[in-house]
Amino acid sequence: MKRIEILNFKSPNRAPLKVEGFLFGEDSKGPSIAIVGAMSGDHINQLYVASRLVEYLRHKEEEGKICGKILVIPAVNTYALNMGQTFWPLDKTDINMMFPGYTQGETTQRIAAKLFESLQGYNYGIILEGRRDQGMCLPYVKIIKSDYEDLDVARDLGMRFIHYRPYSPIETVMLQYNWQLWGTKALSVVFGKNGSINHSDSSEVQGSLVRLMAKRGILDLPVFEGFVSNIIHPENITLLKASHAGIFDSVFTCGSSIEKGDTLGSITDALSGEQLEKIIAPVGGVLTCQYSHPLIFQNSIAFRIASVEQ
Repeated sequence: MKRIEILNFKSPNRAPLKVEGFLFGEDSKGPSIAIVGAMSGDHINQLYVASRLVEYLRHKEEEGKICGKILVIPAVNTYALNMGQTFWPLDKTDINMMFPGYTQGETTQRIAAKLFESLQGYNYGIILEGRRDQGMCLPYVKIIKSDYEDLDVARDLGMRFIHYRPYSPIETVMLQYNWQLWGTKALSVVFGKNGSINHSDSSEVQGSLVRLMAKRGILDLPVFEGFVSNIIHPENITLLKASHAGIFDSVFTCGSSIEKGDTLGSITDALSGEQLEKIIAPVGGVLTCQYSHPLIFQNSIAFRIASVEQ
């Protein structure tokens, strides 16, 4: 294992911003993969999985099981992680909205540029992502249609769902899209509740990453097969929004199979206790996401249901 410095920016009022990566199989002629962890300060689960993976790979390297080149960058936005904030603390910008970066631009643009430079030339790229809302979801693969994506790579992770959709204009400045344009088969694994660690989800994601690396000849390991991944398009997902603000109580958990007409949860008045809304499933399917905070705002997405394509 080689600990390498990805970037080091001086700060006028605190320790330098230093982003480090862990490189395995540096001189290998086999396939290569880069894995990027927390780009936001509340992506604790992503940091946790990346750091656990580093330790796992360290042992596998000692056993001679690494056949390819592997780069793991556990955290990018270390300032935000240290200060308990979501975005870059100085100007509240999102590093994952700054790619491919600009070496003469604002700080987050320069961070993105240096990071992107270090990620060039890898065959495969994995971004460990958290959600951008108060949702809690089953771990899933997110892959956008850029004409450079590879669904077979996503299937090799063996996760239950692959969310496959067209890119939106805003995503042209995100890492996955730009990484794909530069020839890397990149995708995102989305999991966890922001600001916390879920051990079950973490184990599932780490197992999926190991499975992918074994199937692609980067690790010399026998692995269990995962799920036969379901390809989910946007039109297969039903969003249920809260009609009222109040105390949110869910009856089901993520991963539950539900039928049309099931009561999924309720919203009660936070002061009087009066039931304001009973949330009923309009379709059957699998509950993939739900609101993760006990107080819900009006029009927040309470549940997401994935249905089988007709």
